[in-house]
Amino acid sequence: MAKNEYFKKALSDFVFDMAGGGAIRHLADKGYTVNQILKELHFAVPVEKVRQTVWDRLKEQQILLLHEPGINTVQGKAVFVEERTKFGKTSFRRVVIPGEDAKQIRWKKIIYTAGQDRDLRTLLSVKCLENKWKPAYMSCDFGVLEREDVRRYQKLLELLDERQREYVEGLPWICQRVYHRMDSRMTEIAGRLSLEEGYKADFYFMELEEKIIVGM
Repeated sequence: MAKNEYFKKALSDFVFDMAGGGAIRHLADKGYTVNQILKELHFAVPVEKVRQTVWDRLKEQQILLLHEPGINTVQGKAVFVEERTKFGKTSFRRVVIPGEDAKQIRWKKIIYTAGQDRDLRTLLSVKCLENKWKPAYMSCDFGVLEREDVRRYQKLLELLDERQREYVEGLPWICQRVYHRMDSRMTEIAGRLSLEEGYKADFYFMELEEKIIVGM
């Protein structure tokens, strides 16, 4: 990228961040979907810009991981620090706080098959409780399916209710398996997806060091 173009992009990103980036990140932290965020904004922002800002925020907060949970990586958290000039002008600077080395987990594997005593949603809810509501993740292949098997991707989306589907479709999933932190919404989504014959996913409970494998 030419210096002039790089400067223009950097300036554009800075202006956007000052104008609306903070508001978008705040709403994303509250669990708003992209559509809900767009309705809350009082200024025009391209949909793709909002989608990417939400995606980046979820990564910064480690709600989304691009690697399998439990591997030995250094994790950092990005925060925005408010600064004031001597003239009283406010600005925000992005700072990454170094994280600790995540320990290498030797997962205790549990194989789940449909028709067991508990349905998947119930099992996941119980495991989240046993996990003391500490970080737990589920694998998501939405980006891969959207590009490589559109029919199956649409079939999965049809299993979701309007609210769940809006959340999934709002994110710009990349063409690889990613890992989304478990919460009540993702637990419900997993329960719906498990109704599809051949559904495959992995669920990771960090405190328990357990990995539930669905559809081997």
